[in-house]
Amino acid sequence: MRIFRPLQPFLSLYEQPRLYEFKARTIEEWKEWRASLRDKLIDLLGGFPERISLDPEVLERKEFDAYFRERIVFNSAPDVSVVGYLLIPKDVEFPVPGVVALHGHGYGKDDIVGIWEDGTERGIPDGYQKDFAISLVKNGFVTFAIEQACFGERREPEDINKDKYQSSCRKVSFWAMLLGKTVLGMRVWDIMRAIDYLETRKEVNPASIGVMGISGGGMTSLFSSALDERIKASVVSGYLNTFRDSILSVHHCECNYVPGILRYAEMYDIASLIAPRALLIESGTKDTIFPVKATEFSVSKVRKVYELLGVPEKLDVDIFEGRHQISGRKAYDFLKRELTLSPK
Repeated sequence: MRIFRPLQPFLSLYEQPRLYEFKARTIEEWKEWRASLRDKLIDLLGGFPERISLDPEVLERKEFDAYFRERIVFNSAPDVSVVGYLLIPKDVEFPVPGVVALHGHGYGKDDIVGIWEDGTERGIPDGYQKDFAISLVKNGFVTFAIEQACFGERREPEDINKDKYQSSCRKVSFWAMLLGKTVLGMRVWDIMRAIDYLETRKEVNPASIGVMGISGGGMTSLFSSALDERIKASVVSGYLNTFRDSILSVHHCECNYVPGILRYAEMYDIASLIAPRALLIESGTKDTIFPVKATEFSVSKVRKVYELLGVPEKLDVDIFEGRHQISGRKAYDFLKRELTLSPK
């Protein structure tokens, strides 16, 4: 039989066993698997740069009814600065848990802290991200909503001169990959440095750090949690799936791709690196980007790791009726429980 379809050899290759597919049956095998996959994952992401001085600066401070909002800038790596909003709750006894909040595709960090595209404040949540950073701070968390690379203030000049939704993902991703790096690796490192910064704040309990992200922010949350054990609890919304059924099945942003990763692991194997720490997965039944059936399949794979480790209760799922969006139905109480704040 003659086959002219160029994708066919890769479809066949996908069906081959991956080198670090989770197969452990004992704790010792799990430890060996985890160490090997973590090392390979860092390599696939392009490695991490040196840790330089954060040199943080508070650029602005505003007061709202329930919290303060500081605009922060810090240095993540040589030639890399990160900007974000630190939301500090009122009427709490410090220190409290800190949560890094990660936006998805759109116009960046402003969209999760209640700021419209034109820079004005809004009074009610809007869009698929539902101002979830504000929900976090109102639930008592010091919340760090950082700008992910290639969005908002962290775009290339020619993209900043276009509309707010014009990201720099395509250009930067191709530059990164041709130099043996990835945009995702850059973003994961930024999260690690954001945690470094949270650890310097007297308002934050450094032993109680979480992350929460939606879509592209869910991707960064998942990979960061897999590699940084300081993250005690993770909410991954609108992302956990399989590479086959999500980013390889519909048009996705270039920042989603990690060259060579499917030789070693599927997305659920990466998520399994988070165990035994707490993980909540949100998925909408009408999400056409990350289809719920593949999410449920991936969760079943991840659950086997939590069961092996004897902590099945540390993995939770929120399958809600809705599209590609934040749920929040379980997320805030989940983070309170796992980061030792008392749920209301």
